Amino acid sequence: MPATRPLARCAGLFGLLGLLAGQPPAAAADAHGQYGVCGAGLVSCAIYEREREARSPVYLVIAAWMDGYITGSNQYAPDTYDITSFESTEMLAAVISENCRLHPDTPVFAVLNSLMNQVADDRLHEPSKKVEVKLGERSVLLYEEVLRRLQQRLAAGGFYTGPIDGAFSTATREAIGRYQTSIQLNPTGSPDQVTLWRLLRSPRIGSR
Repeated sequence: MPATRPLARCAGLFGLLGLLAGQPPAAAADAHGQYGVCGAGLVSCAIYEREREARSPVYLVIAAWMDGYITGSNQYAPDTYDITSFESTEMLAAVISENCRLHPDTPVFAVLNSLMNQVADDRLHEPSKKVEVKLGERSVLLYEEVLRRLQQRLAAGGFYTGPIDGAFSTATREAIGRYQTSIQLNPTGSPDQVTLWRLLRSPRIGSR
């Protein structure tokens, strides 16, 4: 495998915020919109793609950096409890990968920041109880608010007629299965990452 160049600890960044989505730069910077980006976010998309495919230690460092970036966003963004209401690190990594293929010279930070700008409108503004969703031996925790949003979107599409209560009921599971069938996914009835992304995010966000 080709050697990966050492990362610079920090570099200046100006005007890259929202590069992919046409979003304006964030306000948290100096008077000129400039600030330092440190660590794994400086890796180019080309390196990110190569290391992610290899599932190398470098990729694991980048994924950990992404989690730290999101935690920092949750801590310092106004009126925010969780900017990513349901996405796992691996789901975000896959979306970043799709965009990186189109922009190989772009720093990973710019792609992630653009993605965060896009999901920000659907962030959780306050804490929401976690609900355990169990299907067979598989189990996942989702915010109750996310399940309410899921039920609302399923109801709007004619897949669900039950209460909007944030509970993972039999009716909710069956509605998810009908929706999955309609988009050629395996109708498991599970609110997995792909189903949630297609239902709650697409076609507004990410690759289309």
